[in-house]
Amino acid sequence: MTTDLDELAALPDDHKTQLAKEVLDELGITVKRQIRDELIIPCPVGAFHNDQERNPTAALSTSKLLFNCLGCQASGTILWLIATVRGDTTVEQARDWLHGEAGLTRAMELPALLQLFDALYAKKDTRPPMPVYSDRMLERWAEIPDYILDDRQIPITTAVHMGIGTDPDGFVDRVRTGPRAVIPHWWKGQLVGWQSRRLPSADPSAPKYLSTPAFPRDETIFDYRPYRREVVVVESPMSQLRHQHHLDIEATFGFVVTDLQIQHLVKGRRKLIWFMDNDQAGWQAVEGRTHNGRFFPGAPQRASAYCDNWVVENPFDADPADMPDEMVDILIKDRAVPWQVWQRPKVLYCVRCFRPAHKGACP
Repeated sequence: MTTDLDELAALPDDHKTQLAKEVLDELGITVKRQIRDELIIPCPVGAFHNDQERNPTAALSTSKLLFNCLGCQASGTILWLIATVRGDTTVEQARDWLHGEAGLTRAMELPALLQLFDALYAKKDTRPPMPVYSDRMLERWAEIPDYILDDRQIPITTAVHMGIGTDPDGFVDRVRTGPRAVIPHWWKGQLVGWQSRRLPSADPSAPKYLSTPAFPRDETIFDYRPYRREVVVVESPMSQLRHQHHLDIEATFGFVVTDLQIQHLVKGRRKLIWFMDNDQAGWQAVEGRTHNGRFFPGAPQRASAYCDNWVVENPFDADPADMPDEMVDILIKDRAVPWQVWQRPKVLYCVRCFRPAHKGACP
């Protein structure tokens, strides 16, 4: 199987070298020297390096268009590097900058290269490498926000264990929007990014949730523990954080569950218990959906070839993140059914007063 790196390696070397140099120049990063196909540069990712001007620890490979720092272990694609240095929210913004504002079309046939990125990364069997960050990048956000402990009722032991912190600035596209809760995500022992949640005192127009550029939401599982044999699966890290102290529980990053995530979830497992959010998206994640006349099976059905799959029939107008421990335990024990017989609720009830769901305070 060819990979995206194999295809990139087939591009003309002089084009790739010129592109890499032009990008670094536009980003204000000075190339200190070149060793074979690597441009040696000061690391622009972490602020904790010493004497980078005289002893640079980072390099950008011109043959693979990949960045790596030996000092802090940060790594990622050239597009991830652009987004990280510029403070972009997404890799797509970095692509737009590369194609437009940076004026780099003089470096090579850039539209053709961007089309190549599109074609390669759209293939089901090829993916760009995940970004990797140094754990030390989290040290600046050490304080756990009260919102996490009080409003979301996440135990302090969980918050400390998972490295949750507070970003006091909350820059969004280089604009300060106020404090955000930072939720790190590790995969196979490496920090591959983090999500952040807007805190109550922040600018309300800022996005509620944000992720680092090239965040691997569709190819990883939050708090994945492969040794577990029976696992509750929820669709948000917040739900997982709320209940990990009393459950073997893992999370996807939203209601969309990819085949690759299914592969991770079923590996070595006897049983999965799906506890999705009680809304249209969560129901479709279980039931599947029809698009352009084609039926796409839900996550439990796709996983059923490998292990038992059950789904919680939740009668409440609430997500797992908003439920007390005892209620979640009871629902998993008494209201989980095989995926084939699960049905979406016809009526939803208030999780506080047990009356039909309503807006505002309970009567």
